[in-house]
Formats: sequence, C-alpha cells, structure tokens
Amino acid sequence: MAGSRTRRKTTAIQRNTRQGGDLQRLHIKVSSPRIVMYQVMRGMNKGVKCFLCLLLVSLALFGGFQGVKSLFLGNEKYQIQEIKLDTNGALDHARVVDLADLDLRATLFAVDTDDVRSRLSALPEVVHCKVERRLPGTLKITIEERVPFAWLECEKIGFLRTKDSQGKVVDGVLVDENGITFPCVGAMFLTSKNLPVIKLREARVENFEHGMKADHVDLMRALHLIKVCKNSDVREQWLPAHITLLNDYSMELLCNNGSEAIFGMYDHERQVKDFITIQEHCLAANIKNGVDVEKHKIKRMNLIPRINIPVVFKKQTAQLNTPILIKPLTSTNP
Repeated sequence: MAGSRTRRKTTAIQRNTRQGGDLQRLHIKVSSPRIVMYQVMRGMNKGVKCFLCLLLVSLALFGGFQGVKSLFLGNEKYQIQEIKLDTNGALDHARVVDLADLDLRATLFAVDTDDVRSRLSALPEVVHCKVERRLPGTLKITIEERVPFAWLECEKIGFLRTKDSQGKVVDGVLVDENGITFPCVGAMFLTSKNLPVIKLREARVENFEHGMKADHVDLMRALHLIKVCKNSDVREQWLPAHITLLNDYSMELLCNNGSEAIFGMYDHERQVKDFITIQEHCLAANIKNGVDVEKHKIKRMNLIPRINIPVVFKKQTAQLNTPILIKPLTSTNP
C-alpha cells in the first residue's frame, strides 16, 4: 500500500536476568509506626494463645497426676502389706528391705520396681533379680543367689576368714563353682561353714573383682579337683577340707580325717580314682584287722605318679619317712 508506512525496527532492550533465566524481582519493604504496631499486636496475640495452651495442658497433667496419686499412690488400700521373698540363698527380709531402701509405709505403686531390682542385682552374690507388684498389697521379690562352693584365702591380697569368739567363721570371701567370688555377708556363713578352703600363696588384687569370674588359672584347677571329688562319690571323711596351691604344678589336699594327698594340676579324674582305691584298700584292711591297728591310717600320699604311688602311714613299721609303694587297683571297689 502506498499510504502505509514501514514500521521502524527498534533495538530490543535486554532484560536483566539472573543465572538460570529467572527475572530479577524487586522487593520493597514498607515500614511505618502503624505497621510496626500491628505486627507487635499480632505477635502478642500468638504468644498469649500459646501460653494459654501450655497452661491448659499443665493443668490437665497436674489434675491427672493428682487423680492418680489419690487413686493409687496415696490409697491405703494399696499400702504394702507383705514382702514375699523367694530366694535360694541367705538373703533375708530385713537385709533386702535395707539394701533396696524400701519404705514399708508407702503404697505398692509408690515403689520403684526398677530401682529395687537394680539395687539388688548390683550385689556380687546375686545372679538374677525380679520384682513384681501383686495387688492389692504384696511386693514379690525373686532372687537367684550364687551357690557358695568353697572359701578363698590369700593373705597377700587380704582374703582372710574372720572368726567370732566361739571360733565360728562369720566373714570372708566365697567362690562359686564357676570361679566367681563374692563376700560372705549376712547369714551366708551358716550354709558355708563346712565348705572346703582353697588357699592361694600367690595372687594379685587385679585378678579378683567380686561378682566377676576370677582371672586365676590355678584357682580354677583347684575348683575342678573339688568337683571331681564330689562327682566321684568320695566318702565324707576323705572329702577336701583344705586345698593349698603349692606351686604351678601341684596342690596339697587335706582331707576331713586329717590325711593329706598331693595332686597335680591336671589328670584329676585318674588321680581321684587312685585316691579312692588306696583309701578304700586301707579302710578294708582296718576293718579286717580291727580299729586299733594304726599302720593302715594314711598320713600322706603323692598321686602325681601313675604307678607305684608313694604312701606314708601315720604309724608304719618301715623306716621313718620311708614311703610304701602301692599300685592302685583298676577298680574303685576294694
């Protein structure tokens, strides 16, 4: 068209963009006293609402606690009426109440059973403890105590037995069959007074921690010898009364009847079998010849040799301190 005018091209204005192609936006913050006051009032309104919510929650919790307290914690219906103690050892009611710090005037629900269980389980002589509430007023405590197997004596580390004016042992260190040590406390000495004594000549304090297995190899060998004797049906008069660890390869056993025997650290089954054979042979000879015959009463024997075991009698016709060689029978019967 003649009358039309050609549109003039203009240069495109380059837009200011950020990296990634987004348009740069302009933020304008308008501030005035009225706006500031409005923001402050809105913040205070939110704070009051939060405070009221917390207050309501606190009142609800407090009311619930008071309700529980009046219904259970302070209700005389649930007051402790009986402590039922079930144990296989020497712990008695008085000592359990003292150790667990129990308030006998409190209600059953006021007792922290986890705390009672923790206190009693911490005792070295306790293996396991269980505490239960039995409504309306019984607290049942079940305790599994370690079974004493022998006394432990060692002068170097202060493991000594204490005796009263009548000569009865009332204090000392006990060990169970697994080698775990624990002190003799309370009435425990009543069931432990006739147990054998293991005497250590060499030991260190760090080898022993009450409630844990002792780190002492020779002690474990002495315990093994006692086990073998008990499992072999040894007569009461020949059971060990004292076992003294002499060195790293032998130990001395003193029987209840006063006779002595030397055992090694190993091969106890064979040695105990020979021990029984010799004792039974001498017992049979005494019965046959009469109780007044002294030459068959054994003073000492050495069971480490496998054959020709040296035996010394209390009164023997041979030269003094000359051992009589006896070859044990193959059977334990005389």
